[in-house]
Amino acid sequence: MTKVLVITYYWPPAGGPGVQRWLSFVKYLPGFEIEPIVLIPEGADYPILDASLSDEVPDSIEIHRLKIKEPYTVARFFLGSKARTMSSGILKESGGNLAERLALWIRGNFFIPDARKSWVKSAIRKASQIVADGDIGTVITTGPPHSIHLIGLGLKKQLGLNWIADFRDPWTSIGYHSKLRLTKSSQRKHKELESQVLNGANKLITTSRTTAEEFDKLTNSPIAVITNGFDSTMERR
Repeated sequence: MTKVLVITYYWPPAGGPGVQRWLSFVKYLPGFEIEPIVLIPEGADYPILDASLSDEVPDSIEIHRLKIKEPYTVARFFLGSKARTMSSGILKESGGNLAERLALWIRGNFFIPDARKSWVKSAIRKASQIVADGDIGTVITTGPPHSIHLIGLGLKKQLGLNWIADFRDPWTSIGYHSKLRLTKSSQRKHKELESQVLNGANKLITTSRTTAEEFDKLTNSPIAVITNGFDSTMERR
């Protein structure tokens, strides 16, 4: 079987469609002679939890975990429950108290492309070892958070392997991006990173034709649309 390394931030016990998409994919890829190996963070601060999804993870899947530090644990000290809404991308257009406005400005301008960027370098090292040990020729990254794609970009530059970037949401045109109180230099940095990822990947996957058409104007990389679907084997518990 062909081995692929799937790198994702969201994984059970996290909840939501971002988890279910690749949880289902790794379940069915072996039926197409593809063996997925998964790299996920350990100690992630997920905004939504769904413990029942842990029961859906196939026992046969090889999973690697990498310890990370979450800035939202610090943010909760100052903002309380509002830090969780910020973590999930629910941002106010304006207003909020001084602490909220300051936290949003810091989030937008010091954590580019997002607050999960701190594990990029260590994940590249970890993934490089997994690739070498498993003789893996393809890596798949799925975002948001789009910092995950920087891991794929780093692996592509270092190892020259086949890289597929899956976009569950767009990057600079996503709904909350305009609410991040970005400076002009921060906005340019987002655009630069977006361009590097879109043009560095061997192939892009989007969940909608709208995003595919948007990306088609920004890159010559081939784009496939794989919409989110329904997995009838997932029983609600």
